[in-house]
Amino acid sequence: MVSVFNAGPAKIPDAVLRQVQAELLNFAGTGMSVLEISHRSAEFTSLIKETTSLISEILEIPENYRVLWMAGGASAQFSAIPLNLIATKDDTVDYIVTGSWSKLAAKEAEKYTNVNYVIPPTTSYTSVPSEEEMSLTPGAKYVYYCDNETVVGVEYPNVIKSAATLVCDMSSNFLSRPVDVSKFGIIYAGVQKNVAPAGLAVLIIREDLISTERLHQVPRILDYKLQDGAGSCLNTPNVFSIYCTNLVLKHIVKSGGLKHYAEISAQKSKTLYDIIDNSAGFYSCKIEKDSRSRMNVTFNLSSPEKEAEFVKGATGRSLIGLKGHRSVGGVRASIYNAVTLSDVQKLADYMNLFKTEHN
Repeated sequence: MVSVFNAGPAKIPDAVLRQVQAELLNFAGTGMSVLEISHRSAEFTSLIKETTSLISEILEIPENYRVLWMAGGASAQFSAIPLNLIATKDDTVDYIVTGSWSKLAAKEAEKYTNVNYVIPPTTSYTSVPSEEEMSLTPGAKYVYYCDNETVVGVEYPNVIKSAATLVCDMSSNFLSRPVDVSKFGIIYAGVQKNVAPAGLAVLIIREDLISTERLHQVPRILDYKLQDGAGSCLNTPNVFSIYCTNLVLKHIVKSGGLKHYAEISAQKSKTLYDIIDNSAGFYSCKIEKDSRSRMNVTFNLSSPEKEAEFVKGATGRSLIGLKGHRSVGGVRASIYNAVTLSDVQKLADYMNLFKTEHN
């Protein structure tokens, strides 16, 4: 049995994949595949409404928020957010850069507005900043951060404190723990980590931020007001990914909800970090302990050659997707919701065996 540790597209629960397989040729009694149905059909209209209701229930989304299903994955929101929220040339936005994805988002925002980098630029990301380290702009239009950086394995343990509107990319830890949505202006996530196939982003936005008062002309496909008015069907949405999202949300409810996943995530990540920390330096993690990701456990061995040997041996044991991101190297185990305790234990056993054989 293969254990999948891919950073994304990532593992989907086996039970959901089996249901997709069983229903693939006949969705909702239509005699058609979900890959074939019209996004204007009654069946899909019912599906997208139910999916929105499910995510609202799971996250306890307040009534003054809207849920949008957006094309282009999370990266499209790097542009959409400043385009939709910037009202004047004098607006300044704060970006907290703690890794590759928040850095890309900040560079994209610079095309449209004044960007203040809340912490000094660096090439090595090993922690999230403390309040004392952050230089926030009084009156900033919004403060942006990425809750979990998949490349380096940095995650915020808590919601940051700011008087300004908070905008947060939760792509890689979305639905892995309870979240107080009311603390944010916007939460968005690409679904290909913890939810469904790639090509879709879910965006949760406070109603007052859906405005016509914008400095820039917004491309139609990225316009929050138009998408909200069209029920996320301004154009043909990613029908299949929304369908899979629906099934995964039902699976989350059936499995015990977000508190359950938070407990399991803590257990899975602790299993791997304990091996790293107790390996007497054989494995090393560069991330400070209070900033370590529960989703993406990154670590190094004594040399790139040793890391390549480790990954090769893991692949031979059906432990897939452990090579670190090309920009930083090393080893990365992405342990999203669908990765089981059994999968993680298999990796833990291999880590112990590899250390014994090569120490």
